[in-house]
Amino acid sequence: MSQQQRQDATIEIVGLHKAYGKIQAVRGISMRIERGEIFGFLGPNGAGKTTTIRCMLDVIRPTQGSIHILGLDAQHERHVLHQRIGYLPGDVRLPGEMTGRQIIDYFSRLQGLEPVLLNDLVKRFDVELKRPLKGYSKGMRQKIGIVLAFMCDPELLILDEPTSGLDPLVQKTFNEFLLEEQARGKTVFMSSHIMSDVEKVCQRVAVIRAGELVTVETVEALREKAGQRVTVEFGDPVSNEELAHIPGVNLVTLTNGSYHFTMSGSMDPLIKALSHHEVLRLNAEEAPLEEVFLKFYEEQPRQTASAND
Repeated sequence: MSQQQRQDATIEIVGLHKAYGKIQAVRGISMRIERGEIFGFLGPNGAGKTTTIRCMLDVIRPTQGSIHILGLDAQHERHVLHQRIGYLPGDVRLPGEMTGRQIIDYFSRLQGLEPVLLNDLVKRFDVELKRPLKGYSKGMRQKIGIVLAFMCDPELLILDEPTSGLDPLVQKTFNEFLLEEQARGKTVFMSSHIMSDVEKVCQRVAVIRAGELVTVETVEALREKAGQRVTVEFGDPVSNEELAHIPGVNLVTLTNGSYHFTMSGSMDPLIKALSHHEVLRLNAEEAPLEEVFLKFYEEQPRQTASAND
């Protein structure tokens, strides 16, 4: 990989391995995240998401492989990088005796940067600043974590399960904010174990299972794989076998006089086949992307590579 290619990407991970003794937590991950992209990193708990992120931040060292972020070596230039990155950990733990305002002031001094987005973030997410953190709910701590990650206007955001503990309304606000930040040129790398958390904002997603990368695809490509759920009611006799032989049709079932099946690819073969019959009712809707990810997880070994993610 040339220096120019590394500078063109925000994150470049090549052959990343991380072992804890005999336990292989991450096994040969390689992926590239482009500038200005919101990238989803998906996998069940224990798959290796947090281990990968900790290697990216040089909190732990890889067993093997290389990581370049913003064109810099993540290990040898971490102090420079940490001033350009906003990080939200998967479990926001803060000293309970400090107030929200005190913890924000502390982290601002620690980073040595001006919290230029602070007032907007506090207002947008309705963040409590006066009470001691020990009295905060999970959702309130998560909102403080979001403020700490974004307040100094970093170039890159690395977010580990960012919507954990947020109610649906705050999740919506957070998603809108992410898209606004992307429009300003920010790059976002966010992990989750829930597809619906990332499909609203991400352009591409990587799926990790038991420490190994299963796939890296655009959300649109995954939607095509998920296909559509179709329900048809006929006014004349039709057999399951006839429908099952239509290209792209899968899993045909008959319930209460209506045929139900999934359809992948173009709808054209189905429409042409249905034209030979009397169609009383036809309904088609996108299948949930969660179903695609469940298929990726089905072959996961019972014992994951690591007790922690």
